[in-house]
Amino acid sequence: MTKTSRSSTVISARVSSDTSAHFAALAARHHLSASRLLAKMVDEVLGAHGAIARGSSGPRSAGDSDGGVGATDRIALRLRNGDRALAAQRASARGMKTGSYLSMLIHNHVRASAVLPPDELDQIRAVVGQLAALGRQLRVFGMPNSPTGDAASELGSVITAVRGEVESARDVTAAVVRRNLISWETGHA
Repeated sequence: MTKTSRSSTVISARVSSDTSAHFAALAARHHLSASRLLAKMVDEVLGAHGAIARGSSGPRSAGDSDGGVGATDRIALRLRNGDRALAAQRASARGMKTGSYLSMLIHNHVRASAVLPPDELDQIRAVVGQLAALGRQLRVFGMPNSPTGDAASELGSVITAVRGEVESARDVTAAVVRRNLISWETGHA
């Protein structure tokens, strides 16, 4: 993946920790930074193969596209010290991988949506079921077998009001679950 600045371009690659350590040791042996050694290697390879103009009929990577955004929409981020550990903790608390968690955060921010992690969505779905069951129980309690006087009428009114609040909470929570399921199914994951 490349990142352009004013005077130079950064080329990055994912390698194992062992490979990175061996490469850094090789660079140090030649009194170079790993970055400088890699730049020299790139220059040597390009020099040996001649210049290939961008847009030529040569091979293209999966990330190249005419619109400037790669087909895979991958991006590399540099996090500030300590941010990766904090992100990993938050992701773990939500039962997610760190990359998926960060992707969800970016998705929520750029699309102005409120997608919940799958585990939290499952918990809310369970609450919806519990609210529905509570509403059914309140409906049964709201129908006294033998109404007697003002006390029964007042109790019935209170139960009816609570039942209305429970139904309202269930409807709102169910709507959040529906919106999140739709968002996950339409390309977030």
